[in-house]
Amino acid sequence: MTVRLLNNHSIIERPGQDELLTIRNDLMTVYREISDGDDADDRLFPLRYARATPRRLPRRRAPGSARTVPDRAQVPLLVIPDGPGMASVLPYDNLRRSLASRGVDVLMMEHRGVGLSRLDSTGADLPVESMRLRNVLGDLVAVLDHARVQQAAVYGTGYGAYLAQALAALHPERVHSLVLDSPLTGADDELAGQQALRDMYWEGNDPTTATTARVLRRLVEGGVVDGHRAGTIVLAVHEYGGPEAVRDLVDLLAMDRGQLTWNSIRQVLAQRWLESTPYVRELDLVAPIAHTELGSGRHADGRPMDSLVLPAEQARAVADFEGEPLDLHDLAGRITAPTLVVSGGRNLLLPPRTARDLARRIPGARLLELPGTGHSVLDSHSQIAQVAARWSVAGAAHLLPDRAAELAELPRTPVNKVLQRGLQLAMAAERFSPWRLRLESARVRREQAQVDPLARRSRRVRLD
Repeated sequence: MTVRLLNNHSIIERPGQDELLTIRNDLMTVYREISDGDDADDRLFPLRYARATPRRLPRRRAPGSARTVPDRAQVPLLVIPDGPGMASVLPYDNLRRSLASRGVDVLMMEHRGVGLSRLDSTGADLPVESMRLRNVLGDLVAVLDHARVQQAAVYGTGYGAYLAQALAALHPERVHSLVLDSPLTGADDELAGQQALRDMYWEGNDPTTATTARVLRRLVEGGVVDGHRAGTIVLAVHEYGGPEAVRDLVDLLAMDRGQLTWNSIRQVLAQRWLESTPYVRELDLVAPIAHTELGSGRHADGRPMDSLVLPAEQARAVADFEGEPLDLHDLAGRITAPTLVVSGGRNLLLPPRTARDLARRIPGARLLELPGTGHSVLDSHSQIAQVAARWSVAGAAHLLPDRAAELAELPRTPVNKVLQRGLQLAMAAERFSPWRLRLESARVRREQAQVDPLARRSRRVRLD
């Protein structure tokens, strides 16, 4: 299968990985043991990381002089994206180039089991047994050693923030400063996200979404939408469009429209290509980290608005959760690096209270809350992430909470804008072209009835 990225670079098949490597001039390879620890496998595999170095060093004013001189004291930046199935090399090309153009020396490691770090020296997939957090932490240290970086500013988001915390606590001498974006702090964090979603869109405890929640409950009771699957769909709409988009879609459904948009989102979320896009996102091999060690999906309960349905289904392919190998709540107190914790006010995956609790546990940490953003500022608001990274490299990230209002005005990333606009257009089409789309919705309901003769035909829901 050939995958085409937004920048129109053609991505070749996995057997042609060597050809892909030859056209990259920013890739480094460090040979790592397949597995450390008790089940050590000392065979080596090629772990890849990308490095973008600035052509010119940033400048600073010389003491006692009006002239500027190159700032040679600035440390490199290690960026750890979300995961564990997210690649680093291809999806973040533009980010590295942008930071390098502003004088930052940027490193990004490809997570083991993903993209260009998926294969062993023979060209076969790495063994599933080697997908362990302790090995990934060893990979990070190996990359810093290979790059001859004694200390780095570390920016981690989601799962990447989990790794960044562990690196800072267990190897404090390697971490100059720390930015934790939408941080994962433990296996129970998903419970907070599940409850936050239900509070907003099922219980209606948030005044801004109370009406939406009431209508959504009526839609579920009337059989218009499947309450078991509604959580993942509402979560996706909220992430890209916020409460306004969820309200608009729910209102459409109440008027016997909106089914095409709703079903399209449901079908997209269910597609296997979301789990396996070579060199971009690959969840299959790293599933033991996500589910067996970090417990992703284990709190799914099947009740209405369960946002953990998809992770729970993915978890069936691997061993059950066996307990976290690290206690980050305990380790947080050992972090000595200056730390900035970044939280999106709209984040329902890892909600703000998770970030607030973490900021309280890390000595001297500062909290930057951004009301209009969701999960992973690195992915949704790259300009904000770059400011935080650059200020962290310069040792000034602790000043950013005082500039929160200015940062919140920075635009979304282009891809995020496209997804948001696409959602708006889909709902506008259903709102202003009702007849064609009602016919389409009727067709979908007929197909569902053929599969399940007892399926209830969706009806307009009374709201009084």
